[in-house]
Amino acid sequence: MNQYGVAVHGAGWVAAEHVRAFDADPRSRVVTISSRRESSAARVAHMTHHPEAVIETDLSRVLERDDVQILVVCTPHDLHPANTIAAAQAGKHILIEKPAALDTSSLRCMHEEVAKAGVKSVVSFVLRWNPLFDVIKAQQANGALGRVYMTEVDYVHGVGPWYGQYEWCRTLAQGRSSFLNAGCHAIDALRYFTESDVTEVSAYTVAGSDRFEYPGTAVMICKFENGSIGKALSNLDDRAPYKFRISLYGDLGTMLDNRIHSQTVPGQTDYAEIPTILPDSGDVSHHPFRGQASHLLDCIEMDEESHVSLGNSINTHEVCVAADISAAEGRPVSLPLP
Repeated sequence: MNQYGVAVHGAGWVAAEHVRAFDADPRSRVVTISSRRESSAARVAHMTHHPEAVIETDLSRVLERDDVQILVVCTPHDLHPANTIAAAQAGKHILIEKPAALDTSSLRCMHEEVAKAGVKSVVSFVLRWNPLFDVIKAQQANGALGRVYMTEVDYVHGVGPWYGQYEWCRTLAQGRSSFLNAGCHAIDALRYFTESDVTEVSAYTVAGSDRFEYPGTAVMICKFENGSIGKALSNLDDRAPYKFRISLYGDLGTMLDNRIHSQTVPGQTDYAEIPTILPDSGDVSHHPFRGQASHLLDCIEMDEESHVSLGNSINTHEVCVAADISAAEGRPVSLPLP
């Protein structure tokens, strides 16, 4: 079996999970781990039992390697565009941590280079591989909800000095906003379950703490191309346990996380609970990175575009930016952005 060589660039909290995810698939092997600080990359190699991994501090040397076919970009958000464009120009397939970029012009440049190079891309909205997402998708597919006319997703994740990446993600330069920094997971879930792009956004923000250089809490409502509506919350100010709440309202049924009530079930008088694994932890070790890594490998082998490719994710990122504009200017914002 041919193995795809993987390079993990960036050595923060999530890097080790990407290493373990590709380790779990026999089609791939981790060749190199890189970071601006050699000690950080070496720490990830030690944590993941990879004494043979080549430790690098220069991405250009990584991209020159013939034994690397995939680059995992898990550097701070503001470095993603340059890293991704360099990888695409070197002919590498790319897995990019979210958010892929902090502004839409960078995102479009990244997409152009990826398309020009003909490489595969996945943006790490990793919750798409959580079992609850599979449960909800299955209920939609079997008609239990009918036509879904409203979807709500709440991302509640208190971030502060106790969080590994807090010092840089709290800043306007590198975190940018509540939705772009983390709540983009909620926006992606809205689009995933609605199966439609957003056309208009209205949003409000509030600083629920003094821990960020931007308002830590944001809420937005939106319209979709298919006529449905949605609501998303991103709350980084909270100090309660992490929650990722999903609600779908259809003309035949309603889902509240893993609880369902459907008119297609005669005699049902209350919500029925479907046992599954909920996305109820902000710890990255709880996130389904293995499914995501295998999905990218599938896309490469079958020459198919991912359902969460860079191109697909443009609307998600534009919604985040539009929400920031709407909150700042007090008006609805139409998509796509100019």
